[in-house]
Amino acid sequence: MHTRETFHSGLSGLKESIVKLGEQVDQAFHHAMDAFVNNDFEKIQNIKENDLKINQQELVVNEKATLLIARQQPVASDLRKIIVAFKISSDLERVGDLAVDICKAAERIPKTEMEIDTTILVEMAIIASGMVTNALRAYESGNVLEAQQIAHLDDQVDDMYARFVKQLFNIVISDQLEIEQVTQLAFISRYIERIADYATNIAELIIYEVNGQYFDLN
Repeated sequence: MHTRETFHSGLSGLKESIVKLGEQVDQAFHHAMDAFVNNDFEKIQNIKENDLKINQQELVVNEKATLLIARQQPVASDLRKIIVAFKISSDLERVGDLAVDICKAAERIPKTEMEIDTTILVEMAIIASGMVTNALRAYESGNVLEAQQIAHLDDQVDDMYARFVKQLFNIVISDQLEIEQVTQLAFISRYIERIADYATNIAELIIYEVNGQYFDLN
């Protein structure tokens, strides 16, 4: 097989590994929110344990990218694709970490008679998860237009995050348990907002990979 064909085959395998990592991460995010909403502590523990698999998959991606550089010595646009792969895999791994953080915060929420409406949180998570899915699809196909559209969804998540935090501040807190509940919900909303930010970062990297120019979509 010619050197060029070998490189493209390796690059294709690298992308497949990143998409696999993204699917694992998005699934962890889904499960984390489901565990939070349903107080499913068994699922929370499973998500924590599964994070090791996500970390291992990131290492697989990094090893493939490193070997491509060492064996093929790519230049210009080819090297840019590998650099982008490194960065995307790192961002996805951080999303996986945030899914675990959501679980940890959910575990710390005490049982209390005060029920805080978390509808906005669930809606935020749906949009953020969709952003991750769209970013993976755009990366796989090199679709710049789809990557650009992710920024508009990020604006929606930011707005919902601000509204939810304001809702929390307006709650009259009269008990220490309620303070802890509000605190952990604020953390969860922040983690979801950060996941949306990472999806936007990936969108920016897709544009950079295709066009060779970096655009700040935030």
